[in-house]
Amino acid sequence: MPVRFLEDSCLYSEKGPAPGGEPPRGGAFLVRGTVFGPGPVPGVPAIIRDPRLLNDLESDASFMGHDPERDCLTLVRDAVGATQLFYARVRDGWAASFDLGVLLGHLSRKPKANEAALYDFLATHYRYVFREPFRTFHEGVYQVPAGQFVRLKGDSAVTERYLSLDFDPEASKLSKQEAADRYLAMLDDNLALRLEKLSGSDFGFTVSSGLDSATVACLAQRRLEGPLRAWTMSYSSAKGSPYDETPKVRELVAETGWELHALEMGAPDLLGEADRLMGLTHAPMVTVTWLANYHLARKAREYGHRFLFSGLGGDESLAGEFEHFFLFFADLLAAGEKGLLDKETEAWARLHATKEFPKGPGVRDAWISRNLDLATGEIRVDQPRYTQFRHWFDPDWVAERERDMAAPPMPRPYPYFLSNRLFQEMSHETSPPTLWSEALSSHAGGVKGVFPMASPRLFRLALSLPGTFKYQDGYTKMLIRRSTKGLLPDVSRLNPVKTGFNAPLDLWLRDPVTAGETLALLLSSPLRDKRWLREGALEGIVAEHQAGKRNNMMLLWPLIQTALFLNRLGG
Repeated sequence: MPVRFLEDSCLYSEKGPAPGGEPPRGGAFLVRGTVFGPGPVPGVPAIIRDPRLLNDLESDASFMGHDPERDCLTLVRDAVGATQLFYARVRDGWAASFDLGVLLGHLSRKPKANEAALYDFLATHYRYVFREPFRTFHEGVYQVPAGQFVRLKGDSAVTERYLSLDFDPEASKLSKQEAADRYLAMLDDNLALRLEKLSGSDFGFTVSSGLDSATVACLAQRRLEGPLRAWTMSYSSAKGSPYDETPKVRELVAETGWELHALEMGAPDLLGEADRLMGLTHAPMVTVTWLANYHLARKAREYGHRFLFSGLGGDESLAGEFEHFFLFFADLLAAGEKGLLDKETEAWARLHATKEFPKGPGVRDAWISRNLDLATGEIRVDQPRYTQFRHWFDPDWVAERERDMAAPPMPRPYPYFLSNRLFQEMSHETSPPTLWSEALSSHAGGVKGVFPMASPRLFRLALSLPGTFKYQDGYTKMLIRRSTKGLLPDVSRLNPVKTGFNAPLDLWLRDPVTAGETLALLLSSPLRDKRWLREGALEGIVAEHQAGKRNNMMLLWPLIQTALFLNRLGG
C-alpha cells in the first residue's frame, strides 16, 4: 500500500499511488513535536516499529509513518497527549494528520457531528467526552489516544497502549523528604532538557497564584539569563473577589523580579469570539477557559513567543484538586489511621471550608459512602456530577445513548484510592479534554504549550506514593512544598488556597444582551430541531441562569459550543 505525505499529513492508499507530495527526506515518516531525551534518542523508524521505546524518553512528539515490515501506516501519540494526531477512513485508504482542519479537508464526504461525544459534552460532563479515548466530535474522525499507537491496514485499525506507568513499590520506602527531593530533581531535569532543546526559540511562562506554574518558572529562572517573561490572565469581572489571582501573582513577581505581562479580559463579544475560535479549531472547546487561553496565546505570539511553558499536569500527579482530599481520607480509613484521619479532616475544614462549600466529617463520610467501596477498592462515577443537568434532556434520548455506550472507565491498577483516581483523571477524564482544548486553542493563537510536569516519569513516581506524602495539615502538594523552600517564594509555597477560577462566564451570561443573544443562537441552531432536549428546555436554562436561580454556566457553554459546531457542519 503506497503512502504519500503532504504538509503535516499523509494519505495511505490501497489502490495505486495516492495524490500528494513525495515522502520527506530522511524516510517515510512525519514528526510533530520534540524528543527531549534524556540519553540517546532512537531513530524515528525504530520508534515506528516499537513505540515502547518512548517509555524511556521525555518527549511531546507524535509520529506517523509507514512500517515496511508490517506494510501498514503506524501512528504514535506522545505519552501525555500534548501533540494531537488524527486519522480517518477515506476512499481507497486512510488519511492522517496532526492538524484536525487539514484532515477534515481530506475526507471523501462532509463530516457529521458525533452524537455520542456531544451527548457526553451536553448531558453528562466534559470529563466524559473522551470516555472512548479515540473518538472526536466528528463522526468517523478519530484521534490516537495519549500513550498509544494505531496500526492502519486495509479496513483494520488496531490500537495498543505502549505507555507503562507501573506501580513502583520501592518509591514508598523513601522518606517524605527524599521523595520530595527526588520529584523536584526530576522536574528540574525535565525542564533543563526542554530549555536546552528549545534554546534559540522565543518562549515565555504562564503563571498563576498556584504552586505548579510558579515552581516551573522558578526552576527555569535559575537557568536563564535575564528576567523570565511571565504571562497571566485576569478578568475584570472577578477583580477584588476571592477568585482574583492577580494580587498573589504580583506578590510573586515582586519577589522574583520577573517581567510580567498581565492581561485583563473584560466581558467579550462572547458568541462572536467563540464562533471565530471555532472557525480556527474546527471543534468545541470543553470550557470557556480555553477562549481566554487563545487570547493569551495570541498576545504571546505577537510578542514573539513560539512556546509557552506551564504547570499543566501538576494537579493529576500531585493531587491538587479539592475532590482528591476524599480519596486521601479513604486511604487513611482503609489503613486504620483514625487519629491521622481526624487530624487531617479538621485541618481540611479549617483551611478550605467556605459558605458555599462546607467541609467536615459529615461531608467527608457522605462523599466516600456515595463514591467508594472501601471493601473492594471500587471507585464509582460521581452521579451528582454525571447527572446534574439530566432533567433538561429528553429521557428517551438519554436512555438510548446510555444503552449504546460503555460506562465511563474507572481502572484501579494501584493499591491506593488516591493514586487510582489520579490515574483515571490523567488517562480518561481531565487530561484528555484539557489537552485537547489547550492544543487546539494554543495552535490557533500561534504558540505551542510545553509541560515539564506532564511527564511519565513524574507520574510513575507520584502514583507510587501514598497520600501521606502529598498531604499534611490540610495542605495539598506537599511533594512540592517540602522541596522548594528557598526556591519558591513563600507567597506561593505556603499558600493553602487553590483558586482554580474559570473565566467568569456565569456573570457574562447574566448580562441581558448576552443572555438574549445566547437564546437566539440556541433557538436558531440545528440544536432545537433535534430531540435531545425537553420541550422549552433552552428557554428555561437561559432564564433560570439569568434570574440567578441556578448557575447553569457549565451547561450553557456546551450548548453554545454545540450550536456553533452544528451551524458550521450544516446540521
